[in-house]
Amino acid sequence: MAKTNSFKILLIIFFIILVSGVFFNKNTLTSRLFENMTNLTPGNFPVASTYPILYKDYPLKKKMGVSNNTYEENSKYYPIFGNSYAQITNNVRYWETPNNGLCSPADFCGGLYKNKKDLDIFQTPKPIPFSSPKIRVNYYASHKPKCPEIAN
Repeated sequence: MAKTNSFKILLIIFFIILVSGVFFNKNTLTSRLFENMTNLTPGNFPVASTYPILYKDYPLKKKMGVSNNTYEENSKYYPIFGNSYAQITNNVRYWETPNNGLCSPADFCGGLYKNKKDLDIFQTPKPIPFSSPKIRVNYYASHKPKCPEIAN
């Protein structure tokens, strides 16, 4: 009788330890506390609390705040191109404004940033002819690779 009671108690203790190991595992506990957002990088303190997130990409307005835009005004910013054989899609690569016409509520669009006047459009390098003595990568010229020096 005493053996079965002690065996039951040991079995219950073992089960509690096994279950608590699942609930209080370090990885499981931290993932519950931080919601798996450990890979996010916060901004630097004085800059992140003073300027909006796209301040390096778009010029700021002098008087920032909520705008007087309506949904009708914002819909003009949404890219819609007509059908054609030119293979044009609604995917815009270089935006002159961060407003894409889908702000909700509408007065949140256009309150922080001015439109860009000059877009930094990447220019594709010109292909070199096949008779060129330059090092080629696909159709383009490349630089001569350098071997890294091994430190002793």
